[in-house]
Amino acid sequence: MDRSWILGSVILVAVVLFGLRWSTGILSKGPAFDEKYITVPMQNIMSDGWSVQTAIDFEETKGPALIWPYAFFGKMFGGTLNDLRLVSVWCSIFGLAILSWIAVQCSVYRKSLYLVASGWLLLPYNIVFSELVMGEISFLLLSLLAAAAFLWGVQEPAPKSRRFLAPALYCIAVAVALHSRIHVVALAGGICFTAFALQGRRSWPWWVASVIAGLLRIPLWMRWGGLVSPEYQSLHGLGFRVESLSYLAAALVPFVGVFAIEGWRIAKSKVGIVSAFVLGVLLVSVAMPTLFVPDVIDFNTPNERFQGIAASVVKRVTNGSSSQQVALSVLAGFGLAGLVGLWHCRNKAKLIGSITFWTLTFGWLLYAFTRGFVFDRFLLTWAFLLPIVWVRVLSKWLILAQYIMLAAIAAWLTSTWL
Repeated sequence: MDRSWILGSVILVAVVLFGLRWSTGILSKGPAFDEKYITVPMQNIMSDGWSVQTAIDFEETKGPALIWPYAFFGKMFGGTLNDLRLVSVWCSIFGLAILSWIAVQCSVYRKSLYLVASGWLLLPYNIVFSELVMGEISFLLLSLLAAAAFLWGVQEPAPKSRRFLAPALYCIAVAVALHSRIHVVALAGGICFTAFALQGRRSWPWWVASVIAGLLRIPLWMRWGGLVSPEYQSLHGLGFRVESLSYLAAALVPFVGVFAIEGWRIAKSKVGIVSAFVLGVLLVSVAMPTLFVPDVIDFNTPNERFQGIAASVVKRVTNGSSSQQVALSVLAGFGLAGLVGLWHCRNKAKLIGSITFWTLTFGWLLYAFTRGFVFDRFLLTWAFLLPIVWVRVLSKWLILAQYIMLAAIAAWLTSTWL
């Protein structure tokens, strides 16, 4: 019975995505977002063939695990920009299928699977990136495979063979994802912490699998001499910057802000939520990110960039630097309060709640040790399980309020980019 509901959810997402592809102006539109950069190595492989120069020594911020599938399937579809975009559409559809399977394992059944599918489409930026050539959507597919392997491995009763096969499959998924973008380390941390809380010392296979996956990324790091290819290393790399935490705390609001309300309702103690709100306000007070965005990217003297929904909203509702700081402080407070609220709600969503909380927390903290651009859309790479958490945790009226807000954001982004 669940298979028919999963199939229905997949059909729903496919209808929406292909409907947008054919009804908007995207098929007649030139490169959008980062497409003018990200498609260059793909086009080089399709036109010049596969070689070390085209397939490994290309210049991009993403790794081969993104470039190769798009180049392979994009050429199979025809080789144009719109053919490459079609790869994204199918990645999103397959990603939803895996998400639906995970949802069923988390006791989400029948009509509720349509809410999960709707949440998948409404995740900030997801519906737009499902139509464009961007790094996030194929990365989410790999992350979903890793999460599915973990859930399959910890299901009880589990035969002994699965206890080792599942971590091996998880290791492969994480290793491949690491060759797309480094963001998957937050998911690996979230899964390992969740596994330890569930299994204690018996969780060692997941830790070992994560370490092995990380070690497999070292050869590419050594060849490139950094996290990204040489040309882009002035824009992205390791460092320390509190402003990144300030901005991403504010950017968390559309994803987890609603849990500040639900967490406040069910938490026995409100101290954690209040403290998180105060921390968010203080972060922006002492480390205000600049919201000015230069017109061009200067590879020689790179500028900081904090861009996305949070920055756009703040700049639209304020008219000065001091008011911008106040508005961003409030958003950062609610963002971190929502993250702590998710911690209080995690038991209502079983394992998925814990994985999502730890993944978002580690992802947020990760950016304290990076330099370069910081965009709201980075949070999408850690928030892909939230549609299940929303359905499992939130009351009907909170789900309605959350989806209305997300629908407004999706409509705005769609009209802007598609």
